[in-house]
Amino acid sequence: MSHRNPSKTSEFAPTWYEKTAIQAPVCLDSGSLNDTYDVAIIGAGLAGLSAALHLAKAGSKVVLIEKFTIGQAASGRNGGFCTTGWACGDEDILKMVGPDQAQVLNELSEEGLRWMRERAFSKNYASCQPINGCLTLSLFASEELDISKQKLTKFIRGPRYKSGTLDLTAFHFHPLNFLRCLTLDCLAAGVSIQENCEVTKIRSVVDGKTDLSFGDNQAIKVTAAQIIITTGGTGGTRFSKLARLILPIQTFITVSDPMPEILAHHIPTDYAISDTRRAGNYFRKLPDGRLLWGMGISALSAPNHQKINTMATKDIAAHLPELAKDMRCANIKLAYAWSGTMGYARHFMPYVGQISKNMFCVTGFGGHGMNTAPIAGKVIAEALSGTSDRLEAFGSIPRQATFGTIGKMAAEIYYQASQMKDAFKERLA
Repeated sequence: MSHRNPSKTSEFAPTWYEKTAIQAPVCLDSGSLNDTYDVAIIGAGLAGLSAALHLAKAGSKVVLIEKFTIGQAASGRNGGFCTTGWACGDEDILKMVGPDQAQVLNELSEEGLRWMRERAFSKNYASCQPINGCLTLSLFASEELDISKQKLTKFIRGPRYKSGTLDLTAFHFHPLNFLRCLTLDCLAAGVSIQENCEVTKIRSVVDGKTDLSFGDNQAIKVTAAQIIITTGGTGGTRFSKLARLILPIQTFITVSDPMPEILAHHIPTDYAISDTRRAGNYFRKLPDGRLLWGMGISALSAPNHQKINTMATKDIAAHLPELAKDMRCANIKLAYAWSGTMGYARHFMPYVGQISKNMFCVTGFGGHGMNTAPIAGKVIAEALSGTSDRLEAFGSIPRQATFGTIGKMAAEIYYQASQMKDAFKERLA
């Protein structure tokens, strides 16, 4: 079995989550695999684990194959925010799919949040350290959210924020520990899981079944009646049908040295915080007194951790100048820096459904996957096991080509233009 060497890029740089994680579950050795399965799932992120768990509980024999270690990619190295909704805005979803399907998608997003809450706040998931509440801030006077600028000081001391709104149904948590707890649930349900194995060949065989080859020199082979591809930004390019639909987009996160007293003064709340801009900031206080600061979106750049630290230092100073000043005076450094590669469609909605005979996909949750990926995994599992069919709403989402390198350049221009528009809008106020 092939084991991936640690990458020197920020995409797989060590994270605070890894430093504070519970022990990783022990998955089955390749020698314990069976020859045939009902369903093979490629990609053990949140969508893949959810689909595997629901299928196994419905009686299917499932194998789950992960290219890296579970949680090493986006599902285990994101900001740790779980809120309702989708990456695409409500009005754009309504225009895209119509009122009936928009309502179904909204209900699914809320169901996904409830599914995550039920687990994150349960005894078996205590290591996820969930905290209720997410505060959304606006830098624009024209938006006028529920909480006025004067009342915001009880949550944050930043001169640029004009108003805010609080969602107490949302929460923030340790995403890597969540994935490890969910992996334990999958193993207990009978799912066969293979880590550090890249599927290198998929071949149709007799009786409508499919052979999958993976591991060193394609030495491991299994046969499955149905295939689900749940890879995200780091894996979808292996599959041509998905590579034409999904762009790998990076976002960046840093975590500071511990500074609980400083944070208590400048951010006097335990709520997670984000702003309304497309490529805005998201940040929160961690249980050990550190600041997690997320920022930026890029389709092209892959900066190292020093560059990410430099970006974050400037970004914190631009939004919370007094906090940045106190960090400098106390010699507080940024101890961790990493990026995460997410899968985005042009319209910011996922693709969930059939892509060819006996092959399905659950992918494209970039920007808002913590509630949407697990519910999509549940929906595809219900469809394949025959317990229900709620795929129609996802089927109404158009499949739009991304055009490879041209698409990446267009996405980069879009994000840069969004940043300039937001800056101009803020100055107008």
